[in-house]
Amino acid sequence: MHILAIDIGAGTQDIMVYDEEGGFDNAYKLVLPSPTRFFATEIKRSKEDLVIFGDIMGGGPFTRAVLEHLKKYRVYMTEIAARTLRDDLETVKNYGIELISEDEVESMSEKAKPIRISDLNLGLLPFLSSFGLPKSFDVIAIAVQDHGVAPPGITDRENRFRLIADKVGGGIESFAFLDGVPEDLSRMHSIFHSLKRWYGGHILLMDTGPAAVLGSLEDERVKEKEHRICINVGNAHTIAMSMNGKQIAGVFEHHTKLIDKQKLRYYIDKLSQGTITFKEVFDDGGHGALVIGENQPEIISLTGPKRAKMKGLGIFSAPAGDMMMTGPVGLIKAVLNLL
Repeated sequence: MHILAIDIGAGTQDIMVYDEEGGFDNAYKLVLPSPTRFFATEIKRSKEDLVIFGDIMGGGPFTRAVLEHLKKYRVYMTEIAARTLRDDLETVKNYGIELISEDEVESMSEKAKPIRISDLNLGLLPFLSSFGLPKSFDVIAIAVQDHGVAPPGITDRENRFRLIADKVGGGIESFAFLDGVPEDLSRMHSIFHSLKRWYGGHILLMDTGPAAVLGSLEDERVKEKEHRICINVGNAHTIAMSMNGKQIAGVFEHHTKLIDKQKLRYYIDKLSQGTITFKEVFDDGGHGALVIGENQPEIISLTGPKRAKMKGLGIFSAPAGDMMMTGPVGLIKAVLNLL
């Protein structure tokens, strides 16, 4: 089985090309800037009006770059692309974005610089094949962070944690969607339909945090333990899962910029004791927490691009010998477990 796994984060997109014969030790690996950073840089370099179209993708740096560009120039966006900024298009219009139809993109491109956005760069496949790698894959697996489309009266943070909390008590593979994605997960849904336009194989979509946790479990030091806490310290978000065997016994998620080592240690202790609450994490600016019982860890593992901030709280896990491949390894494990 040939698998292309892409973990798209806030800072980088981490890519692994895997086949079952070679396993993880012989997989090909590539780390590139994330799409949101790439397009943010393109906008910052532009000194003219913009017309932005394409798919829903990750916001973050891209959103900040668009809002900064609006201070001097006009920005036109199609409705689909505009949902990258906010799902509520009235909010997008209040930013000063001028919404246009897909049919208007070509004519608008005559007076504004066109930028087509997407989480997927279709130039990746020809690039890989130029090195003799497969031109086709049995599965394409992609991880992105998706807050979901929040119902009226529910904040993005609350909605984000509802999606996570629903999985507590089950296994991490429950975060993976194989060959279909709920419509309220707008970013994943956009990627899925973008892929389906040209690719006929299996498609797996998964959230970045759980993919990294699942990948952490492939570190030999972590795999051999029954009771574990696995933490992914990402550029934007930090998620910690208490694992009792294959069961998720508890979880919390926070914004990385709002926590330091001391605060993370405090939350880890409460997670293991089963006393952490949604309210204390949410009121602290995070997404929330949920536990179904105590689970004292035999090992604590840390991964993610900001893990150095938390040095001393646990081991640095590196499945397949590379911390940057934790997400792709998790994606591939999800594929192998579900197929």
